[in-house]
Amino acid sequence: RHLPRLNLEDGIPENLRTFIVVPTMIHNISRIDEQLQQLEIHYLSNPKGDVFFAMLTDWYDSDQALSPHDLKVLDSVAPKLKRLNEKYPARQDGQLRFYVYHRQRKFNPSEGKWIGWERKRGKLHEFNRMLRGAKDTSYISIDGKEILVPTGVKYVITLDADTKLP
Repeated sequence: RHLPRLNLEDGIPENLRTFIVVPTMIHNISRIDEQLQQLEIHYLSNPKGDVFFAMLTDWYDSDQALSPHDLKVLDSVAPKLKRLNEKYPARQDGQLRFYVYHRQRKFNPSEGKWIGWERKRGKLHEFNRMLRGAKDTSYISIDGKEILVPTGVKYVITLDADTKLP
């Protein structure tokens, strides 16, 4: 039996607006560079249509909520993301193609550590809530500005950090 499928030769149409997200842990600047480069490759594999790309990030578990090293790593994200969005122009409606959404740690009493709430599942759950308009997630601004979330997203495709998108 043939399975139903979509013919998307001209890219993803607006009524199927899609977000490609890669949940990942960050602990150093080179990891951010690797993952942003991977997002760029995903885009180059799928440059047409109504599709956005994002990293959903957490810091590694820690004995403290925040450290100077954490801030140094996070501060490196915004200029790199800006360069990527400048390299590949915004969509016709002005929405950017590339995003990084980062979550603050929450204290987990059972583990006695500060962690990203529910780890990967929590990243995805909170991201989907943000797409539906929630403002009370643990995602934080990476550049001191309001967190931007494209509107009208119908599908979210989740990739592991080492997955190659065809």
